[in-house]
Amino acid sequence: MDHWLSYAPGDFLMFGPQVYWRLFEMHNVATWPLPVLAPPLGAVVALTLATGRQRAPQCAFAAAALACLGAAHFLLARYAPINWIAGWAAWAFGLQALALVGLAAFHRTGAAPARADTAAAVGWAFLAGAILFYPLSGVVIGRVLAPAEIAGLAPDPTALACLGLACVLLRGWPRVALSVIPLAWCAAS
Repeated sequence: MDHWLSYAPGDFLMFGPQVYWRLFEMHNVATWPLPVLAPPLGAVVALTLATGRQRAPQCAFAAAALACLGAAHFLLARYAPINWIAGWAAWAFGLQALALVGLAAFHRTGAAPARADTAAAVGWAFLAGAILFYPLSGVVIGRVLAPAEIAGLAPDPTALACLGLACVLLRGWPRVALSVIPLAWCAAS
């Protein structure tokens, strides 16, 4: 019975940090050149949205839908074999992509709303963090750039970008509805 008391919480982990970061490295190699193209493309979408161009919200919703599909692909291809819940999360990201496609198709036409409220400021911070700073965060703490988590390829920055987009473009129940899956992923992650 004494040997049961020798276990620590870390003994119940399914895999270690090295395995986790290796998943991103393998995924970035397998999806090359997307890891290099995704951050600048995300920045272009965000800048287009910020300038208030015609149809910018629809383009942003469509780009976010593609990003959610990319995150779902990572979850199914890389993460699900070592964590059974990742398969269910991939379906959730697919559902998020469908919701974003619906918004891209049925969102009222016109430019992005020029709002200066707190939610919009938080949304822009989330978008900037997901697109620009999240991929570089590992370098800051001493990791190499190869296993970088990139919005559109990894679930964490993709969820953060979806939250940012919801805060910038939506109000009321549509914002809440579009935030449920990303918030659930952030809580689980």
